[in-house]
Amino acid sequence: MKLYSLMLIPLNSAIKLFEKCRKKSAVAKPLLEAAKLAIILPIALFFLLQYLSPAGQTGLRMGFSDKIKQFFSFTKSARDPVVQEVLNLTSMIRLITEDQLSESKALRYAGLISQASQKYEVNPLEIIALIVAESGFKENVINKKTGDYGLGQINWEHWGKPNGLTPQDLLDPSINIFMTCHVYKFFERDAGRYHRGNGIKSKAYVVNIKSILSTLNAFAELNKEEIS
Repeated sequence: MKLYSLMLIPLNSAIKLFEKCRKKSAVAKPLLEAAKLAIILPIALFFLLQYLSPAGQTGLRMGFSDKIKQFFSFTKSARDPVVQEVLNLTSMIRLITEDQLSESKALRYAGLISQASQKYEVNPLEIIALIVAESGFKENVINKKTGDYGLGQINWEHWGKPNGLTPQDLLDPSINIFMTCHVYKFFERDAGRYHRGNGIKSKAYVVNIKSILSTLNAFAELNKEEIS
């Protein structure tokens, strides 16, 4: 009986302590929530007044407008002048091939022609004309009789082999276009010498190149007028 009484006293004390804490918690919780609201409401009110007021809205619009202007100015500067040239060359390639090439492939060729022609200081339109005359922009064309390969029909014996290239290498547009510019510059930008033809065939080849160039130049002028 005494043992039971000794155990009951601490148990009763614990229950009473728990009840007190629960009551305190019940009272403190609303106070805590009120304190939170007292902090949050002024901050929320400040932001509402800042952004919904005419001055705040003006500042917001000005910030957004400035970002838009920066974006378009960056886009414009990125397209001048190299990217714009590549886009123009892409349009010309698609025009002269009657849209037989996909836009992505034409864009790739245009980028390579732009870089290679700049490196070898040749006219990119003349390189386009040469490739049209030689292969019609068919990168896998092989002339087994003469040993000419790829877009610019580069001769493997004369140009590929001495430069450590395989015939398969010459079918790679990134190699072939650079070799086309290299060979064209070597022959002093002379389409007849590049073709290595004789008599009527050589003259007809040069006439064809000039005809293609006339078309490309006319398109370039027309494109300039439309842009301006």
